[in-house]
Amino acid sequence: MSGRQVEWATQTLTEGEILAAFATFCRDELDEVEVLEQTPERLSLAWRRERATLEIRPPDPVVPDVPALVLAELDEELVARFLDDPALRERLAVYDLVRLGKVNAVRSSLFVHFEWFLRDAYRVKILPAPAFTQGLVERGIISLGMG
Repeated sequence: MSGRQVEWATQTLTEGEILAAFATFCRDELDEVEVLEQTPERLSLAWRRERATLEIRPPDPVVPDVPALVLAELDEELVARFLDDPALRERLAVYDLVRLGKVNAVRSSLFVHFEWFLRDAYRVKILPAPAFTQGLVERGIISLGMG
């Protein structure tokens, strides 16, 4: 499984190619990030005491043991599950590389490194899914106002 095909400007890639390129970037360019395990669908990474995975798989509603970033398609049902489950929000992030959107409230430096990699290597930025942000505001979990 190489994941979905992603088209960005003049390049067409698969999620698997992007994941593999990030693993290479971690090994070659980031002294502080260690690739603990790599398969075509999964990276297990370490940064200081932090551990996380980046995976290509369906975003099932199970709270992972370590923080996980899943490359998958975002939809309304998935966003609703995240809004209703604080434990899921704290441990699982879903990035839709086709739509350049994300559902992510996980505090993870490794996920930040992935976003920086996407920005520097492919010139793309992943933005929060508007429905997720709106839902967090409506529930009083975050505030976008002043004061």
